[in-house]
Amino acid sequence: MTTPMHQQRLAHAFVELAGSAVTDPSALLATLASFGPRLLDSCAATVLYISDERTGPQLTGTDEELVRLEREATEWGEGPGRDACRTGRPVQSSALGDARAQHDWPRYAPRALDLGYRRVAALPLSDGAQANETPGALILLFAADAPLPADVLALAQSLTDATGFALARNRELRESQALADQLGQALTSRVVIEQAKGVLAASLSLSMDEAFAVLRGHARSHQRRLPDLAREVVAGRLSPEIFNPSGDRARQLRQG
Repeated sequence: MTTPMHQQRLAHAFVELAGSAVTDPSALLATLASFGPRLLDSCAATVLYISDERTGPQLTGTDEELVRLEREATEWGEGPGRDACRTGRPVQSSALGDARAQHDWPRYAPRALDLGYRRVAALPLSDGAQANETPGALILLFAADAPLPADVLALAQSLTDATGFALARNRELRESQALADQLGQALTSRVVIEQAKGVLAASLSLSMDEAFAVLRGHARSHQRRLPDLAREVVAGRLSPEIFNPSGDRARQLRQG
C-alpha cells in the first residue's frame, strides 16, 4: 500500500476528485466507487447517497448485482451502508458469515455471501449540507476472509471525506449559479419595466411615476406579471392606448 507507484495513484485520485467537483454529483459518486477496486483492494464497491428523502437514494457501483442489493437493502432498512449513514461511524471490516452480521443484516448478509463476498466495510459520506447527518456511505466488498488493514480503512475514509468536500463544493457552485441567475432575471425585469415606463410616458404624455402607476394598475387588474406586461409594451405587441382608453389620464391616475 505504500509503494511509490501506489502513492502516485493516490495523488491522482485526490486530483481526480477535486476536478470532479464541477461535474454532476453522480459522476463524483461513480468516481468514489471506482476507487474500491483501483486503490483499496476490494473486489467491488458501491456508493449510497441520499441527498433528498423525497427523491430516494442515489446508488452507483462497480457491480450491478451489488447495486441492486444495496437498493433493496435501503428498502429493507438494513445493511452496512445504512448503518454507516444512521450512526455516522464506519462499519469496520465485518465477516458476512459471522453471527452478528447475520443478526444485524438478516437479508443483506446472505445475499452478499451468495454473490461471492466474505467481508464488508462501510465508510460514512458527509457532504456538510446538514449538521449531524450522514447522507451517504462507501460500501466495500471483499472476497477474502482476512480482516482489512487499518491503513486501508483510513485511506478509504480519506477518499470518502474528499468526495464529501467535493460534493459540498459542487452544491455551493450550483447555489451560486442559481443566485446569479435569479439576480440576472431580476435585473432584466427591472430594465424592461423601465423601458416600458418610458414608452408609456412618451406615448401618453405622463411622468415616469404616472407611467409606472398605469402599468402596474393594468397588470393587477388583468392578473398579469408586471415584467411580462412590460415586455409586450416594449416589443410593440400592446398599444399604449389600451392603458388609457378614455383619454382622461390625469383623472384616472389621481383616482388610482
